[in-house]
Amino acid sequence: MTLATKFAIRRRDDGARFFDNSAAHIREALEGSMKRLGVDHIDLYYVHRVDKAIPIEDTVGELGRLVKAGAIGAIGLSEVAPDTLRRACAVHPIAAVQSEYSLWTRNPELGLIQACAAAGAILVAFSPLARGCLSGLLQDVETFADKDFRHANPRFQGVNWRRNRDRLEAYLKLARSWGVRPAALAIAWTLASAPHVVPIPGTRTAAHLEEWAPAADIDLSEAQLADLERTLPVGFAAGERYSDQQWVGIQKY
Repeated sequence: MTLATKFAIRRRDDGARFFDNSAAHIREALEGSMKRLGVDHIDLYYVHRVDKAIPIEDTVGELGRLVKAGAIGAIGLSEVAPDTLRRACAVHPIAAVQSEYSLWTRNPELGLIQACAAAGAILVAFSPLARGCLSGLLQDVETFADKDFRHANPRFQGVNWRRNRDRLEAYLKLARSWGVRPAALAIAWTLASAPHVVPIPGTRTAAHLEEWAPAADIDLSEAQLADLERTLPVGFAAGERYSDQQWVGIQKY
C-alpha cells in the first residue's frame, strides 16, 4: 500500500478557498496529516494546487528537504502544466502527477503524459470513470443530491448532458457486447494508454471495488481500442470539464 495525501488548499473564515505553498503550511499540514493517520511517514506528498505567489522551485525545494529528513518518501504534483513539472524536476525528482484522465477527458495527451514519461513520473489518472459516467451506474442528473459537485459542471447540464448521455449509451452497449463491466473497461483503457499511467478510481463501497478490480486482467486488443476510439472519439464530451469557478487553481496548457 502507498499512503498518499496532499496539502495547499485552505479556507478563509467566510469559507472561500485559497492556496498556500508556504514552508510553514507545508510542515503544519504534514504534521496534521501524520497525527490524524497515526503514522510518522507519508509515502507520497502532493502539492494539491500551485500557489501563484510562490515559485514552484521554492515549494519543491522545501519538500525535498522533507524527503531528505525522512518525513516523506516522494513528491507529487496535482493538476499542473507540463512546464511546471519540468521546472519542479530541475529541483528534485517528482514521483507522480495527478490529473483527470479518462475516455471523456483526454487533455493530458497534449503534453502531460509525455512530460511525465520524460521525467520518470507516474501520471495518476483521477476520475477514470468520468465522475460515474463510464460506470454504467450513473443515475439521471435530476436525482443528484443538492450538494453534488456535478450540478455546477457544464458536462452535466442541459443539452450538453443529453448529448453526452447518447454517446455513453453506445459505450455501454459496446461493453455489454464484449461481456465486460463498463467500469472495468474504462479503467482497462486507462491502463492501456501508457505504461506509466495509473488510474485511481474512487469508491465508497466494497461492491464497486470488486466490480472494477478485474480491469487489471483485461487485455484490450488493437481492434478493441480502435472500436473504443470510434465510439468515444477524442473530444466527444460536450461542455467544459469544469465551470469557471471550478477551474480556479488548475493549470491549463
